[in-house]
Amino acid sequence: MKRILSVAHNTFMEAIRDRVLYSLVLFALLMIVSSLVFASISAEQYNKIVKDLGLTAISVIGILISVFLGIGLVYKEVEKKTVYNIFSKPIRRYEFILGKYLGLGLTLFIITLGMALILFLIVLYIEIKYAGLINFYYGGHFYAEFFNAIYFEYLEFLIVIGIALVFSSFTTPVMSALFTFFVFAIGRFSSDIRLFAEEVKNPVTAVFSEAVYRVIPNLEKFDVRNEAVYGGTVNPDLVLYTTAYAVIYAAALLMLAIIIFEKKEFK
Repeated sequence: MKRILSVAHNTFMEAIRDRVLYSLVLFALLMIVSSLVFASISAEQYNKIVKDLGLTAISVIGILISVFLGIGLVYKEVEKKTVYNIFSKPIRRYEFILGKYLGLGLTLFIITLGMALILFLIVLYIEIKYAGLINFYYGGHFYAEFFNAIYFEYLEFLIVIGIALVFSSFTTPVMSALFTFFVFAIGRFSSDIRLFAEEVKNPVTAVFSEAVYRVIPNLEKFDVRNEAVYGGTVNPDLVLYTTAYAVIYAAALLMLAIIIFEKKEFK
């Protein structure tokens, strides 16, 4: 466990020093703050625009960070040949993979938490300033749903990191990015794929579509922005179910990445 935490710490420090990371976070913060400007177009739309645009910004930036840092977790070490120094020490390959995953997961946690707090302070400011208007149009504040939406987005990031790590274990960063975004796009349209599988007349296409639906992670499960923006209830059972789904799927991805990496030969 100590070796895994050591790799996680090094990965975290390396990610924090990455210039791409700072530029993406800055872009996210600019999007969140700019929501105040867009919201000024219509007073009754303040709450909707600020929450919706802010949550979308956090989601987009989190996914980009998960992909672009995730695809380099393994490849960068192999390309720089630092992997030889790492494995000359008493560290196993599975410990290396787990440490890399935990390090980037921690990085995303801190970034997501920071962006969420900034967005929440903006939302809180608006809801205090326009309390009467907010209550009239929305009938509540839905703070619990807001933080549930953030939590669900973070769970999605953990799965995307796992996907990127799998592809990073055996191919180049460019191909890893393409494959990861492809899987991500399919996961975001899982319900459409399932509907297509049910309605298509070709049995081969139907079986293939159903298989894709079953294998690719259903990322639609992690989108509860509507409840946070327009009001609604996120059932505690849904939180537990979605958490379990994310943990199981992330564990399966890590297992796959470890198996691939264990068989990888370094030249």
